[in-house]
Amino acid sequence: MSTTLAPTHPRTLEVPAEAFHTFSEQAQSELAAYVTELDRQHPQGRVDAVEVDLSAVPLFAAEVDGSRDVIDSRAHFIVYDRVAGVQSLRQQALYAWVLGTALGRPMVQNTDGWRLIEVYDRGVRKTIEDGARYHQTKQGSYMHNDAVNDVDPIDYLLLSCGQSAHIGGESILVDAKPVHDVLAEHPDVLKILTQDFWFEKRGMSLTAETGFFRSPIIRYTAEGEPLVRYFRTYIEVAHEKKGEPITDEQRAALDFFDAVLDQSSVQYRIRLERGQTLVSADDRFLHTRTAFYDRFAPREIDLGADSPDQVNRYMFRMWSSK
Repeated sequence: MSTTLAPTHPRTLEVPAEAFHTFSEQAQSELAAYVTELDRQHPQGRVDAVEVDLSAVPLFAAEVDGSRDVIDSRAHFIVYDRVAGVQSLRQQALYAWVLGTALGRPMVQNTDGWRLIEVYDRGVRKTIEDGARYHQTKQGSYMHNDAVNDVDPIDYLLLSCGQSAHIGGESILVDAKPVHDVLAEHPDVLKILTQDFWFEKRGMSLTAETGFFRSPIIRYTAEGEPLVRYFRTYIEVAHEKKGEPITDEQRAALDFFDAVLDQSSVQYRIRLERGQTLVSADDRFLHTRTAFYDRFAPREIDLGADSPDQVNRYMFRMWSSK
């Protein structure tokens, strides 16, 4: 007798075809030429200080706008494929900056006013629990969305791959809607998650007095669509710092929520390759990453001097609002 078990659910969800987009040859050529010119004009300095003129890339901007509905209303995420002619790390960063600007208004991500953040393991000894920002480590974490450390939500999270990990480093993606469908069957849990929790403005606030805010984990649009704000570590640390530790009832609800998010039947898995860019609707989508192994010992990366083959897993992150 066979002992093979037939799975009752797929291991992970199949990524819909509409969630992959390859720009037309004309749009790629237009964008590559513009990025090359920006790189020539601005060979040094912060990429997010470069002024973008979208009228210089009308074909590219039109294709971005044409694919926006996939992010806003359908799959809630999209992967843009590599653009031919974008070669160096700085050019990939410039491409990400142009793409994020085409999607909306780039938002500030820290107290330094940076709007494009480099995501890679810097070898810092602090953990997220000790106060490190997620993008500075190779540490895994709870499922989360990005702009949880600011009162105002963002519309789009952009993650652009300058170099993939040697092994691992997949993005795990979860849409809030099917998760909410499960929570709706457990109204006692959903009731707690729609109540206010403390959040920490980690990296966004300079004072302890203004460094926290209250928000529900699950909230709704005017049309009743579920939205999410979640990063468990930030929540638990904020409650401790405010002198209001998580209650047993709240912890049980968070444990239930995490268990739902951990089910393969609600997850997509995508490994971004060099040059690819993931964009998701941040308040409708949660994500995390799998463990990964890098090629080299962690170090500071020089965006202008290092080539893609010389670096470890290296991403560029933007937050954009319509």
